[in-house]
Amino acid sequence: MKDLGKKKLLIITAGIIGLVVLITVILLVYNAIFGSTSYKDIENKVLNAAKKYYEKNQELLPQSEGEQVTITDTSLTSAGYLDSMSKLTKDMKGVTCSASVIISYVDEEHRYTVLLDCGDSYSTKTLTSYIKEHEAKVYTGQGLYDLNGELVYRGENPNNFVKFSGKTWRIVKIENDQVVLIFNEKSERSVWDDRFNNDRNQADGINNYSVSRIYENLQKMYQENSILSKESKKLLAMHSLYSGKRNEADIYNDGSIEKSNFVENQYIGLLPLYDYINASIDENCNSAVTESCTNYNYLNHFAYTWWTLTGDASNTYRVFKVTSEGSINAAKASTNGYIRPVVYLAKDVLYTSGTGTESDPYVIK
Repeated sequence: MKDLGKKKLLIITAGIIGLVVLITVILLVYNAIFGSTSYKDIENKVLNAAKKYYEKNQELLPQSEGEQVTITDTSLTSAGYLDSMSKLTKDMKGVTCSASVIISYVDEEHRYTVLLDCGDSYSTKTLTSYIKEHEAKVYTGQGLYDLNGELVYRGENPNNFVKFSGKTWRIVKIENDQVVLIFNEKSERSVWDDRFNNDRNQADGINNYSVSRIYENLQKMYQENSILSKESKKLLAMHSLYSGKRNEADIYNDGSIEKSNFVENQYIGLLPLYDYINASIDENCNSAVTESCTNYNYLNHFAYTWWTLTGDASNTYRVFKVTSEGSINAAKASTNGYIRPVVYLAKDVLYTSGTGTESDPYVIK
């Protein structure tokens, strides 16, 4: 009887221990799942509050392309649409948060972006802030350089791949906190321009981008969603294209030549020549006539001849293109080359995942 009692006691003890272990495991799993998503829950509550607020206050929404407005969590709380941050974070010991919502008007639609800041515990990451935080600036070799007031990717194969709208792009630079992307897949083939040129007395084209055929083709590609889905276009920023012309031997690559003329309020364009030159880390690459620009240059990794945005200042019919070997050629605008679209991402585009390598590109939303 005594042995039977001991056995029962052991069974009960083992059952209690097993139950404690089971409860502990359940709590750990619960915390792992729900604890890690609690900040996302707060972001969603702030987002829903902002949408409800602007449903009632539509006159406060931006109405012009590229325009933005921002509302804070305190304003949403004061208006009665959101619990206070202290209440939303009451289960997070020692955590203090603030939030804002940026509402942008892009492609005739409104896009809402929530930015949550909880100090060292958590913060919403934009692609720009993530790159600045995780990509160390370099002074030699391939990587991210601080150049002419911009953060510029240079070298043979830096980690600047982005998966966007289901296609592969590469980051050229970060300019005024806007990430500049160039298309890294085969696109359409086109003349730059084929209009009648009075100086040549034949249809060699005119190297004025704003009235060119390639401008028309890019606008068509944008409107028809051929490389950018309607949803992905909401992540773009309206910007000015640098359409200044340069001579083949010009060695000023700070952008001042190309920036001498603008085509304003654009969502899509081409790469100005100085960006191609700056992508090479060959010290001899300094103008359109230096063959060394083909060296140590990730923009050279494209098996087709493609057009830049930049016209030749010495005449009215030639435009700079990059050959399949990577050399720069001032060619007649009426010849064919591939289009490599360039877009600017909005400053508040959010980082989702990725390290920027070809096998693990940055993913955004």
